[in-house]
Amino acid sequence: MLPNLRNTGLLDALVSKMQDGLIILDTDRRHIFENEAMRRMTGFSAEELAGTTAPFSYWPPEESDNIFPAFQKMISGEITNFELIFMRKEGTRFWVLASPSELRDENGNLVGYFASLKDISERKQLEHDLQQSEQRWRSIAENPFDFVVVIDRNFRYTYVNHTAPGIEAESLIGKATPFDFTDPAYHEIMRKSFTETFDTGKATSYDVYISQLNAWFSSIVGPIKEEGHVTSISILTRDITQQKCAEEALLQKERQLLERDKLQAIGTLAGGIAHDLNNLLTPILSYAELIQYSVGKDAPFLDYVDGIRSAGLQARDLVKSILLFSRRQEPKKESFELGKLIREVIKLIQATSSPSIEISVELPEKNVHVFGDPTQIHQVISNLATNGIQAMQGKKGRLKLSVRVEDFIILTVRDTGAGMDEETQRRVFEPFFTTKSVGSGTGLGLSIVHSIIVEHGGSIQIESTLNQGTAFIVSLPVSQAIIQPQSPSTPAIENKLPHSLRILCVDDEPGILAIMKPVLESAGHSVLIASHALSALTLFQKDQNAFDLIITDQNMPDLVGTLLIRAIKKMQPNLSCILITGLVDAQLEEVAEAAGVCEILPKPFLPSELLRCVARVGNAV
Repeated sequence: MLPNLRNTGLLDALVSKMQDGLIILDTDRRHIFENEAMRRMTGFSAEELAGTTAPFSYWPPEESDNIFPAFQKMISGEITNFELIFMRKEGTRFWVLASPSELRDENGNLVGYFASLKDISERKQLEHDLQQSEQRWRSIAENPFDFVVVIDRNFRYTYVNHTAPGIEAESLIGKATPFDFTDPAYHEIMRKSFTETFDTGKATSYDVYISQLNAWFSSIVGPIKEEGHVTSISILTRDITQQKCAEEALLQKERQLLERDKLQAIGTLAGGIAHDLNNLLTPILSYAELIQYSVGKDAPFLDYVDGIRSAGLQARDLVKSILLFSRRQEPKKESFELGKLIREVIKLIQATSSPSIEISVELPEKNVHVFGDPTQIHQVISNLATNGIQAMQGKKGRLKLSVRVEDFIILTVRDTGAGMDEETQRRVFEPFFTTKSVGSGTGLGLSIVHSIIVEHGGSIQIESTLNQGTAFIVSLPVSQAIIQPQSPSTPAIENKLPHSLRILCVDDEPGILAIMKPVLESAGHSVLIASHALSALTLFQKDQNAFDLIITDQNMPDLVGTLLIRAIKKMQPNLSCILITGLVDAQLEEVAEAAGVCEILPKPFLPSELLRCVARVGNAV
C-alpha cells in the first residue's frame, strides 16, 4: 500500500510547480492524489476527488466508450498516450493528452498508478480549424465544375483537382505545365499573369480559348504563401463559353442596331437626294434621246450623245440601287437569262481591265434563268468582278466567273488577288466599310450587293486567304419561267394616239417641265404647265373640264401629288392621272391607287417612256 501522501506533503512539494495535471490512484483504483494544476484544470477540489473511483467526476458520461477502454489499458499495464475529452466542474469539455504509468516500490511491487494530463484544447482547436479549412479548400478544389490546379515557380503542376478524360493526374504532377494545353498565342499573357502573382502576391486573371474543346475558359490566379513568401500559385479555371456566347450575341445585337441606325441614315439621305438626282437626270437623258432622234445616224457627234445617254442610264441604275439598299424602293423582278448578263458584264470589264489579268467564264450548257431584277443582278456581277480586278492591283492574275445549278443557282466570282484577313471578311458587308484609300471607295459597294442578294431570296458567302485570293459565292433561286426571245429594238419616240389630249403638267422643277412640254407637243398633244400644285388646283377650279389628263410630280413643297389628285378628282372624277416620282415603293403604290392614279412613271424617264405611258393611259380617255 502507498503511504498517505497527502499528509506528508512530499508530493505537493515535488509537483507544485508542474504545468500539467497529475493524478495518482492506489491499487484499488481509488483517487488518492492530484496536483494543483489538475485542480485548476477540472475545477474540482481535493476533497471532492479524494477516494473517488471510476467513473471519476471529470469523465463526461458521453465519453465513457472512449475513456473506459483507455483506463483498462492503463490498469493492464499498457504504456501509451491517449487523447481524451474531460469535463470541468461547471460542465465544459476540454481535451487532454493522458500519459499513464504504473507505480512500483523498490522491490518492483505494484503500489498504484499515475498519469500526467496535459490540456491540449488549443492544439485540438487548431487542428479542427485546419481540418475545416482543408475541407473547405477541398470542397472548392474538388467541385465538378471548376478546374483547380497549383503550380510551382517552374510553372509545373503540384496539384490538380480533376483532369480531362483520358489524362491521369499522375502524368501531370511535376511534369506538365499549363502551357502544354493552350495555344501559343496565349502563352505571353499567361506567363505575365503567373509572374505578376509570384512577384507581387496579388491575384491576376486571364481568358483563353481552347480550340480542341471549342470552348472559352477564364482563370483566376492567386498566391499561396509560406512564412510570408509566395511559394506557389493556385489557378481556378472555369468554363465561360456560354458567357462568351452571350457577350458575342449582345455585341452582335449592338452591331445590328448600329447598322440599322446607319441604314436609317442612308435611307433618309437616299430619299432626300433621289428626288434631286432624278430631277437632274431626267432632262439629261431626255435631251440625249431627243438629239439621237433628231439627227441622222451618220452625225459625227452621235457617239458622244450615246455616251451621255449611257452614263445617264447608269446613274439612274445607281440611284435605284441606293434606294433599294436603304429599303426605299422595291426591285422590278422578271425572269432573265443569267449567262447573257454575265457575258455583258465581262465585255465591259475586259474593255477597261489590264491585259495582264486573265478573265474566264464557265457556264452550264443549258441556259440558266433567274427571277429577279436584271439591272440589280447586273450590278452585283459587275461590282464583284470589279472588286476582283482591283484586288489584283494591276498585277498578273486570274478572274473567273462560273455558274452551276444545284438546288440554287451558284454564281462564283474568284480572283487571285491579295485576299482578306478574318476581320475584313467579318466586316466586308458593313455599310461604309472599305479597305481602299480615301477617295477610292465609298464602302457601299458590297453592302449594296449584299442587300440585293438578300432581297432576291439568296445568300452570299466569302472564301478568302491572304496573298492567295478571294471567292464570292452567290446563291440565287432558280426561275421556272421560260424566256421568249425578243427581237432587238431601238429607242423610238413615236407613240402617238389617234387623238390628241389636253394635258396639264405639274412639277416644281423647271427642267422637268421644260422637257415634258415639247415632247408631249411633238406627239400632237395640247400642253399647259404649272410649277405649283396650288396653281394647278386653281386652273381646275376655273374650268373642271379643261383637261383630259394630268401629269404631276409627287414631291412638291406646297402639296404632294397624290393629295392634288384627290382634290382634283372631287371636281372631275373621270380625269386620268399619271404620277411621276423618283421613289416608288409599296406604300406609295397603295396611296396612289387609293387616290385614283392610273399609272406611276418613275424618274428619271426618257421621252419614249413618257410617251408610252401617256399612250397607255390616253387609250382609256
